[in-house]
Amino acid sequence: MKKTVIITGIVLALFGSGLYYFLSHRLITPPGAVTEIVHIDVPESSFNLPIIINLTTLSNFLNGKINGRFLETKLYLQESKKERIALALIKTSDIHISSTGTELVCTFPLTIEATLLESRFGNLLTKAVKPVSARLIVTLCSPATLDNAWRLKTRFRLKSYRWITEPIVRFGPFEKNLTSTVDQLIMEEKRGLSVMLDREINKGVSLEKTVAEIWTDIQDPIMVSRVETPVWIRFLCRDIKGDFKLDKSKITCYTSIKARMMVMTDTTNMAKPSHLPPFKRMTPQERDPLSHVYIYAYTSFDEINDRLNELLTGRDILATGYVRRYTISIKNIHAYASTDGLAIAVKTGKDLNGDFVLTGYPEFDVATQSLKIRNFDYAVDSHSILVNQGNDLLHTRLRDIVAAKLNLQLDTLIRKIPAIAIKAIGKGNRGRAIQLTMKEVRVKKCAIRMGKQKIHFLIDTETEGAFWLKRIDPGTPLRINSCPD
Repeated sequence: MKKTVIITGIVLALFGSGLYYFLSHRLITPPGAVTEIVHIDVPESSFNLPIIINLTTLSNFLNGKINGRFLETKLYLQESKKERIALALIKTSDIHISSTGTELVCTFPLTIEATLLESRFGNLLTKAVKPVSARLIVTLCSPATLDNAWRLKTRFRLKSYRWITEPIVRFGPFEKNLTSTVDQLIMEEKRGLSVMLDREINKGVSLEKTVAEIWTDIQDPIMVSRVETPVWIRFLCRDIKGDFKLDKSKITCYTSIKARMMVMTDTTNMAKPSHLPPFKRMTPQERDPLSHVYIYAYTSFDEINDRLNELLTGRDILATGYVRRYTISIKNIHAYASTDGLAIAVKTGKDLNGDFVLTGYPEFDVATQSLKIRNFDYAVDSHSILVNQGNDLLHTRLRDIVAAKLNLQLDTLIRKIPAIAIKAIGKGNRGRAIQLTMKEVRVKKCAIRMGKQKIHFLIDTETEGAFWLKRIDPGTPLRINSCPD
């Protein structure tokens, strides 16, 4: 009886060992491989980038352009041409540009110097009259927009002026207030001052260079990979529109550039960037503070498999149980697109000796801005009784290690995308004249498709950025001499 119990125990032990060996070495039917070659159509990107000019910058431009004695002329005081004077306009303090929200307001402090050149009473009186100096503040206002050449366009008109010191002529004990005479001259010559301001602003305040640089920079190729064949992406600009807005302290030109991304493996013979189109007005409904940049990226299964085998093949994975420590060795690992999602076939040895297939669906988690493999677990056909119990330490450890390395490989690709979007928009601080401010680039959505050879990522990113025009070169100071005989 005792021998029977012992023999029965031995048989059960051998049967249990054989069952475990059978289950862990069971041949599996892996999910079928996808044979389709996927082609991705990349939507058009919108680079929405306001260009901002502080009104202080515009004031500084005018103060650099108009300074000191900027206009000198000679004119007659009456139609009879009996008195003739030399008149000079002098800017002795700063011009100030402000805004009502609908119009620009130019406060222009002026000193007027007048010298009597000819008089009906002869040269004796002419020499006796001392030069007249008077100060006044002229206020002009104008709507503002951009012309077709991306230049600031104004139509200044005289709004008001106020005398600080009145023009008084003194000769001997006598004096004469010339305010009414000069008032008449100002009203006659007001168009000349307005035209001068309009002309100098239109010549000097141009967004064409800034917008053209942005337009060209967006079309520069960006290298995204050096592995085997170098790969670049390039945005081809198709259209641009703008809108113009006056605020209390700044002028904003909202620009929206439409561009489509392409992938290149050679840049030697690429077409030159297209020229900047003329300014074209957008509707207020088209204005969007965010840029939406669609970027296409991919990774081949050859690259994934090379990397996974480099990280895992031939290395031991340790798993600690309640009684002992276990060792799993990975002999080979192979990823492919299957009818059940992303499939990973793993051949293992040592304490977990067998062939397994894990499947899951790669997806992008917007909240954490990272890639995850959803439902990554053993394929149904590779489940053994031990796996189905859900508490097998070795299977869990194997799954987690493979998932971690796979996530690392794919997530690294996704994390490159914000930097690519930044490069496409600009290079940060662009020098003394222009500065780019940019908020964090976020991946709004990532559509993932798998084909026979590659995993394709269509990534929708968004960010908010703006270019600030810090300085406008005034060029040569304005000097106007108009001296009719």
